[in-house]
Amino acid sequence: MNTYNIRDFGAVGDGITKDTASIQAAIDRCSETGGGTVIVPQGQFLSGTIMLKSDVNLHLSANGRIISSMEEQDFDPLQGGGRCGLLSARGADRIAVTGMGTIDGQGPRFVEEDNGIGDHVLLPLFEFRPKLIDLEGCKDVIFRDVTLYQASSWCLHMTGCNRVNIQGIKIIGQLRGPNNDGIDPDSCKDVHISDCHIEAGDDCIVLKTTEHGARHYGTCENITVTNCTLISRSTALKIGTETHADIRNVVFQNCVIRYTNRGMGVWARDGGTIENILFSNIVVETRLFSDELEQTRKRKWWGKGEPIFVSVDRRTPDVFPGKIRNIRFNHILADSENAIYLEGTEDSMLEGIAIRNLKVTMRDKSGYPGGVFDPNPSARRVYHHTIPAVFCRYGKQISLEDVEVGWSGQPNRHWENALYGVHLDELSLKGFRGGPAKKGLNAIELKDVRSLSVEGCKAVSDTDAFLSLDNVDASQLFIVGNDFSKAREAVRFAEDAPPVYFAASNKLPELP
Repeated sequence: MNTYNIRDFGAVGDGITKDTASIQAAIDRCSETGGGTVIVPQGQFLSGTIMLKSDVNLHLSANGRIISSMEEQDFDPLQGGGRCGLLSARGADRIAVTGMGTIDGQGPRFVEEDNGIGDHVLLPLFEFRPKLIDLEGCKDVIFRDVTLYQASSWCLHMTGCNRVNIQGIKIIGQLRGPNNDGIDPDSCKDVHISDCHIEAGDDCIVLKTTEHGARHYGTCENITVTNCTLISRSTALKIGTETHADIRNVVFQNCVIRYTNRGMGVWARDGGTIENILFSNIVVETRLFSDELEQTRKRKWWGKGEPIFVSVDRRTPDVFPGKIRNIRFNHILADSENAIYLEGTEDSMLEGIAIRNLKVTMRDKSGYPGGVFDPNPSARRVYHHTIPAVFCRYGKQISLEDVEVGWSGQPNRHWENALYGVHLDELSLKGFRGGPAKKGLNAIELKDVRSLSVEGCKAVSDTDAFLSLDNVDASQLFIVGNDFSKAREAVRFAEDAPPVYFAASNKLPELP
């Protein structure tokens, strides 16, 4: 196998001299001679755009560092405007970036100084902020062991790439940096991400189908993400918001999410269908990182501390957002400051959403007032709402099984029910345990629901009514095998005359 050292092509590695031409010459020679490995040895190699070529493994030694020059003229122009990333490739096959070295985007130098006060988004100083790594139309791609350090924009963006393996890399981003995504598979297929640690100001791992990616490469599908630790000021594990083509067949599992604004999120905004998605064995801790009343729209983070966020919504009033269906969340431990948020629209209801084996603990941590939901990007933008532990609107075939809700410490003044749902069809509650945030409120409030099944659920002390129902179809209401004994009332209807419904084997509250 051919091996080439970039120093043999004139690279200096003093952090002052621009070594772009030397690094590129080594890569070109390696590819032209049948492929092999290009070694980045110990040193600080300042560079602009480096184009990866077919059959080349760019290997960074442990003390080898490629550093962004930060100068726009050093980055190759893109057709249609913009610039390539620090490492880029177009239509290259069998490429790899490996080794224990570092690729450094010098991100903090592109934004205002972080004075350590507050947690708002830092404003960019320049319009030019290049991606760290930008691949398009590549096949058989490997990233292994490298550290990607403080990109000025997206860190690792792959458009239309197939058969990608990303293993054991570390992404140390700017936690207050705008657009500081970690890994972005865009209209990619057969991508496997494992054993990574990612800290990002924006989304850690986000699957999308941008307008460009959808037009040229179509769907994003067959993706696995496993064994990762994640910290984000936006969403740790995300699908969307760009959904110009379908996204399907995705598995997220065995991940730890901490100190994060939003845990797991699925957005439909641009017409595509998102389906067949599994989230399992995930520990997630979220909190608020901005106060909507104090931050301007330009400086605030999207998200309000939701551990799970599934949303179909219109980006603009005249564009159909798409569909979300067949999503499963299983074995989730969540410590949260805001609701699990599930919402469709009247003309595009969420379909086939199941949450099983979930324990969510609501805990007020940030000191921000809360009491808001944030569907951005959305024509509605941020809106005020009381906060349940689980919120669901416009959905059908929604299942909550073995869900446990707990409240810790002094409750936020906006917190209320364990579950609030409206405009639902075929809602199944099985083994739901929990009560309201404060004494005297209802555990579960439901309105405009058809086909409701409540089985094996358990009320807790200080609950007024366990079930508060308004315009619920009694002919399709089944309440079986529940323990309502600690609630003041088992089932309360908004109607003056309670309807007749099927109930059996329930343990009811004792008469006063």
